[in-house]
Amino acid sequence: MSRAPDITGPLHDILREYPQGLSEHQLITRLKQPQVGILSARLNLADPLCLFQTHFYVFHQLYQLRNQLREQQQGDMTISATSVCLLPFTPGEKALGESDSLAAYYLDWNNFDNTGKEDVNALLNDFWQRMAGQVPDDERRQALAALDLPEDASAQQIRRQYRVLIHRHHPDKGGDTDVTRKLNAAYRKLL
Repeated sequence: MSRAPDITGPLHDILREYPQGLSEHQLITRLKQPQVGILSARLNLADPLCLFQTHFYVFHQLYQLRNQLREQQQGDMTISATSVCLLPFTPGEKALGESDSLAAYYLDWNNFDNTGKEDVNALLNDFWQRMAGQVPDDERRQALAALDLPEDASAQQIRRQYRVLIHRHHPDKGGDTDVTRKLNAAYRKLL
């Protein structure tokens, strides 16, 4: 698929029907209804690649819609798998140059084109490993190095070192925001 058809208008209409918001699953189910006619009712969402492509397409369009609403100062949105919801526009709410890595990912259509079945399977395997508390060895070593810890550090040592470093580098104490982000990311990986 080279480029996705623009469905931001119909998405906006559907979201206005659900002022409390709806989940991604509920939204996709609605888009598959014959009277809506946007997604094929025959989509095989049990196939991981089809599921990924459907998810990506819907999120791509949701982030496009959010950008349109913000630019026109007509509204805002929360976008996650558990809640897609329209919000009122609040001037000055979004910081200039705010970085949103998820939006950047979904707005780059190359991520759709360049993700194949093997990539989706690798993402799923990584997700399930992380859910089981298993972090790949190289990522564990990098996270421990970010916290200045040896490879055999215990959970108690990790917690203690994290508290010391976060206290030292926290922006409220004159520290560096980037260092704090790296410490938080490392800690989340380890515990």
